[in-house]
Amino acid sequence: MKIIQVIDTLNVGGAEKVFVDMSNILFENQQEISVLLLLEGGVLKPELNSKIKLYELSRTNKWSIKKMQECSKIVQSFDIIHCHFRHVYRYISLVKLLFPFKGKVVLQDHYGSIEVNKKVPFLFASVFKPAYYIGVSKTLTDWAENSLSVSAKNVFLLENIIIKNNVKTPHIKHYDLILVSNIKPIKNNFFAIQLAQKMNKRLVLIGQNQDSSYFDTIRLSFTDNIEINVTISNAQSVMHWADFGLHTSISETGPLVLIEYIAKQLPFLAYETGEVAKTLKKYFPLYFIDNFDLAQWQERIEKIKENPLDYAKFEHVFEIEFGQTKYYQKLKAIYLCIQINA
Repeated sequence: MKIIQVIDTLNVGGAEKVFVDMSNILFENQQEISVLLLLEGGVLKPELNSKIKLYELSRTNKWSIKKMQECSKIVQSFDIIHCHFRHVYRYISLVKLLFPFKGKVVLQDHYGSIEVNKKVPFLFASVFKPAYYIGVSKTLTDWAENSLSVSAKNVFLLENIIIKNNVKTPHIKHYDLILVSNIKPIKNNFFAIQLAQKMNKRLVLIGQNQDSSYFDTIRLSFTDNIEINVTISNAQSVMHWADFGLHTSISETGPLVLIEYIAKQLPFLAYETGEVAKTLKKYFPLYFIDNFDLAQWQERIEKIKENPLDYAKFEHVFEIEFGQTKYYQKLKAIYLCIQINA
């Protein structure tokens, strides 16, 4: 079974990190795996195993017929063309329509705003309706079955994981709170700033600017105890900077940062959204809250910090819920089902 993973570029983001980790895990398990970037490069490209065959289409115009034909030639020898993101899947589907190839095109949907926007994308109910769909949350897989009418046998749930960074880091704490999240309204970064100011705590925001207007607005609210860093691509490497993690996103399908907090044994408080939250709440019920009331967040944080940390529990939960072996077995089973299903 030959598989090619497809994405536009490898800029910093949760889905991109999942893409890199998935590709590396497949390769480490002797799977015949290649990678196609519709554009090129990206900050996370160096994290991709250098032995994986990499194609870069270097597309500058998505309507270029020449690039579509070139794309078709790249993917024509693969059994499964695993597309990450809706727009990537739509492009590959268009390529197959114009320059047919035999491989099965699969959509892995990372759409993070599904809780607030369940609209069916353009032509997804007709020409570009996915035959095979992988969702990173139950909300997404339910949406695929109910809104897209994808056959249940071809809808698969594959929760996100991360590869733990085991590099030892010094226990120097520069901040009280850390929020790892790209900067845009759906991530609700401003709430974290308000919380830090209310508690008179030092907060560092780690993430890329993905909405310049919102970015400028939150910077205007900064006080001396608030800092922002847009240059970090590996969040695990800086989690030792703080004593406590935050996750304030309004809608999220499978927030990787929560797994990273667990991996680095950092207590946190998160708004309850996404598949990872559902998984972790079973073990850490105090770490999740269902509102954005500043007073209640402060009260909960103070309550969490009163309890001693159970480092063995962090380690145990990470291994049983987000271990690489379990993830690979799930993914392998999905690929086998896709091969079998018409």
